[in-house]
Amino acid sequence: MKIVNPTTGRAIAEAVEDDLESVESKRRTLLAGQRRWRAVPFEARIEAVRNFHQLLGSRIEPLARQLTQETGKPLRQSTEEIYAARGRTLYFLEHSQKSLSSELIIADGETTESVRYEPLGVVGVISSWEFPYLAATGVIVPGLIAGNAVLYKPSEYATLSGVEIKRLLYEAGVPSSALQAVLGGGSTGRLVAEAELHGYFFAGSATTGRAVLERVRSRIAPIHLDLSGKNPLYVMEDVEEVSRAARLAVGGAFTNNGQSYSSIERIYVQSSIYDDFLAAFVEGVRSLAVGDPADTATDIGPVAKERQREHLAGLVEDALSKGARLLAGGKAIEREGFFFEPTVIADASHAMDIMREEIYGPVIGIERVSDDEEAAELMQDTDYGVAAFVFSRDEARAKRLLDRLDVGTAYWNSCNRVSPYLPWSGRRSSGLGVTLSPAGIRAFVRPKAYFMKRS
Repeated sequence: MKIVNPTTGRAIAEAVEDDLESVESKRRTLLAGQRRWRAVPFEARIEAVRNFHQLLGSRIEPLARQLTQETGKPLRQSTEEIYAARGRTLYFLEHSQKSLSSELIIADGETTESVRYEPLGVVGVISSWEFPYLAATGVIVPGLIAGNAVLYKPSEYATLSGVEIKRLLYEAGVPSSALQAVLGGGSTGRLVAEAELHGYFFAGSATTGRAVLERVRSRIAPIHLDLSGKNPLYVMEDVEEVSRAARLAVGGAFTNNGQSYSSIERIYVQSSIYDDFLAAFVEGVRSLAVGDPADTATDIGPVAKERQREHLAGLVEDALSKGARLLAGGKAIEREGFFFEPTVIADASHAMDIMREEIYGPVIGIERVSDDEEAAELMQDTDYGVAAFVFSRDEARAKRLLDRLDVGTAYWNSCNRVSPYLPWSGRRSSGLGVTLSPAGIRAFVRPKAYFMKRS
């Protein structure tokens, strides 16, 4: 399997893909090893994760450069991801014990009722490439702390980072009998989904997520799906400063080259400020520096996959054929690598694919709305439900609208923030289950109830 640098389109490394035999061998290793890892005292498992946290901190620069090289993420953002992964790890270090400790529910005379939390066993983690360090620390870390063994498949578009994550965890003290990595593309992912495991955690597209769900369903095992999003932003006319709202929206739409399940994917703007917002938004987009993501001055690098440029060009063509206006960008950049111009489509509508299909690139559609009611109906007109954003001066008004939306996370005057203290989840076609927060920690355990009575 060739590892391709999307900045140049050329291979930078090779990896051997796991086949059925190697996946099964690693599964058996983990089945035996999980019993030993579970028996390791909680404090020792925490110590290994603490060592991992320290190792991340000591190697931020080389890890970030490698991440940029294989995904095209701008270096500043790769660096920020490593820092954020350390923060997420610290959250689990400080809060896991409370969430995993046994609970005494009732102590009444001769009777006690309590709950103990036990690890699932061997869990499969099929991860995404957009934020490999955040994904690993959000899923692998709490899984290991809880006493599970982990069969980890990093995305084929973040293979090198996935291998480095495994290596750092080994160096930190996690035994190979508690963590194994399998490498490869979709066929390898299917092998993990078809393996006899005790839990499954998948991050990726909704289409692949449905396929994983079908493979796992017959096993009656816990499954978590972190899937696609089509996250809407509504800009109300009462924002304190239209230009500031536009700058914030540019960041929310174009971070990681527009490739994030938590990013803004469509924008609705109240009519009275529509033209002013468009002007400020386009100005912000045109100020983005496009180029080599290894340059710290770069804001927009390449998309991670060559075929994604065709998808983006198709969205633009469909929108323009149905009456939209092109205000910036609109096509692939003629240079080596997988670059696409930062693109703004105005006068969009839900008759256009750009407002209904996941974009996953530096392209955004903007639609005019007359009032909150129209905005709410359009924001809810989707099969997805990851996040929604409202920019407004009036918190109560914004919250009334956000309360109506079937999404996992609601933002007021904010974007590009995922807090480990809050549950992260998707609704409808955007997923099942929860990561992060106490609920995300308990996603890796099963409760056992004890009813004890002295004879």
